[in-house]
Amino acid sequence: MATATEATPGSQDLATFQTVVQQHEGIFGPLTGLAMQAPNNVMTFQVGPSPDAAHRAVLETYADHPPAKPGFVLVCSATCLVSGTPQPMAAYRKAP
Repeated sequence: MATATEATPGSQDLATFQTVVQQHEGIFGPLTGLAMQAPNNVMTFQVGPSPDAAHRAVLETYADHPPAKPGFVLVCSATCLVSGTPQPMAAYRKAP
């Protein structure tokens, strides 16, 4: 299946970064990956039907390992820039 890759500034705070991810999911389809490519974050999407608003990705930072989140599945994890600082980041999606 086709993928789309988009960059977004690493200077964004977490709430803005999450909004950008969710907006891009509405355009391209579900998020499949995140990466840091300073000074940006890179998002990868599976091109296809977009998740509805209740099932769009939720981003969270974590300390050692992405924690289990009841009612959600882990989509991906990576080190991303949040307000210009590298942070471990996990993307979750509400379980169907």
